[in-house]
Amino acid sequence: MANFCNQCGEAVQPEAIFCNQCGAKLVQIEESAAHFDQAGFEDKRARVLGQNQSNKTPQMVFYSLVGVFMAFGLFTFLNSLPSRANPVIEQQPVVFEPLQYPDSPSKMKPVAVKTENGKIILPLDVVQEKKFVAFDYEGAKGTTPLLAYISPEGKVITAVSMCEPCNSTRFHIRSDRLICNSCSTTWELDNLSGVSGACQDYPPDAIPSVISGNEIQINEAVVASWVPRE
Repeated sequence: MANFCNQCGEAVQPEAIFCNQCGAKLVQIEESAAHFDQAGFEDKRARVLGQNQSNKTPQMVFYSLVGVFMAFGLFTFLNSLPSRANPVIEQQPVVFEPLQYPDSPSKMKPVAVKTENGKIILPLDVVQEKKFVAFDYEGAKGTTPLLAYISPEGKVITAVSMCEPCNSTRFHIRSDRLICNSCSTTWELDNLSGVSGACQDYPPDAIPSVISGNEIQINEAVVASWVPRE
């Protein structure tokens, strides 16, 4: 296929360096074509990249907005969940080393207590030995069942020993769970938050106590004024 001289327009052979008619150098034709091809390629490349970037921008904005809304929704959901912390238990001091109960049932062991000077007094060394105890308070309104146990994190937890919906007053411990003997509802030992069962909202009602020497002291007035939860 013949080329043409860019000076005189005469047809020349593709491999010719000079025009046979006017003697002009023909290399400029090849250089011009090469420059045109390279410029065309760069222009096309820029258009394609620009188009791709233009297509990606709305997608990036969309996914960013979706991510923001999902994060906000998760944050709102987590904040709506009820706190698992028990305010009474949170205030109790750590008295013993962390404790791990066996997987076999640990039953409540009855112990004797005394009431004097407005305090229900339970021996600390007895609770340390037996780990999980039951005792009663005899007041003007009748008998109120109580319990005390050492939590896995080493706190002494005292509570009214009652699960009102099933009218149970007896419980047992398996590993890190407190379980109702009647309905088998299960709560976490460390905070008495519900794990499973129909009565999760009615764990033994934690009441504050203080440690004084070898005594666990419970305010008698708090127990005397306690009423079953509805």
